[in-house]
Amino acid sequence: MKQSRQLHLDSLRGIAALIVIIVHYLAVFYPYTVFGNQGSYLQRADWENIFFYPPFGLIVAGHFAVCLFFILSGYVLSYSHLGDLQRKQKILVSIIKRPIRLGGLVWFTIICGALLWHFGLFFNVAVSDLTSSKPWFSHFWGDSFNFKAFFIDLAFSSFSKGTIYNPPLWTIKKELYGSIMVYLFLLLLGSFKYRILVYTLLVILFRDSLYQGFWIGLLIADIMKNYSSSIKFPKIYCYLLLILFVYLSSYPHYVNQDFLGSTIYKYLPDDKGFGGGYPMISALSLFLLAISSNQLKKLLNLPFLQFLGGISYGLYVIHFLVIGSFSSWLFLSLNSYFSFNISFLLTLLSGLPFIIFTAYLATKYVDNPSIRLADYLGNKIILLLIYRP
Repeated sequence: MKQSRQLHLDSLRGIAALIVIIVHYLAVFYPYTVFGNQGSYLQRADWENIFFYPPFGLIVAGHFAVCLFFILSGYVLSYSHLGDLQRKQKILVSIIKRPIRLGGLVWFTIICGALLWHFGLFFNVAVSDLTSSKPWFSHFWGDSFNFKAFFIDLAFSSFSKGTIYNPPLWTIKKELYGSIMVYLFLLLLGSFKYRILVYTLLVILFRDSLYQGFWIGLLIADIMKNYSSSIKFPKIYCYLLLILFVYLSSYPHYVNQDFLGSTIYKYLPDDKGFGGGYPMISALSLFLLAISSNQLKKLLNLPFLQFLGGISYGLYVIHFLVIGSFSSWLFLSLNSYFSFNISFLLTLLSGLPFIIFTAYLATKYVDNPSIRLADYLGNKIILLLIYRP
């Protein structure tokens, strides 16, 4: 039986994209809130310390958001294939479609980033001089633009070198490779009787990698698809997950060890050996809540959150270009007339709607056509492979 789309999980992706946007704004204009007192990052006000305590730390939990992206992908990409009698054919189609589906916005944002870079419309260096966001924000788009290198990168290395033009694309490369790993596993071992044990082993083997999130998502998808009828979720389970999520989601992943020792997380053991560390555990906690709590599902089905989910890919790949160009320019202009805090507030209130609007347009005119093209080509290619004379 065909499974309906789990829209509440799309909303989770939209929330994660929004967190990434907020953390990048704060990393640019209030870098202490994200990185602590390392590098040249300055603390401007006492209120910045609240981001190292739950639940406020969730606002700057960019690493948590990325971990959530990968768990979601492992779950969503595998769920419909598990138990499907035509699984192998559909997986082959999915493998062919994946780079096309992801590639539309990758190419679009690389081209946009290249144009902004070429015409000198990135103002990150000037802004970082005012905000002390060094070395993080100041080092992007640092060299002179090279047309020859751009065309070579666009044609042959868009997923691996796209970060030169649009830094957040580093996760899209992992998304592509992680997706293909999931599909290949399902293709080769999707019917293996003891595949749950293999998932568990892969979670352990990928303990030093963010790819661990894909295997976690795949493991949960298989359990929910094939064993959920025997699983009961008592209320205490949801409460414990909520407490774990709230506490660990604020873990200051980007600070150094010395600064970590001054926070409430100093008593936690080292989180190395679990993929994304404590942010991965908090992402897993929220994901488990989302698939087991009816109350949370209702919340995630709110129209605005579903709207954000629908444009989440566009939000993620476009926002940093806006921050480096429009928002940075606007802040520099406003800071000549207003205080630093007012200038930032006006910049944020202008930048967020602009990012949402451009993400909507990019989704409608770039991402959706890419999906349709991927569907068309994927089905054509698989027909040629199966029915060729």
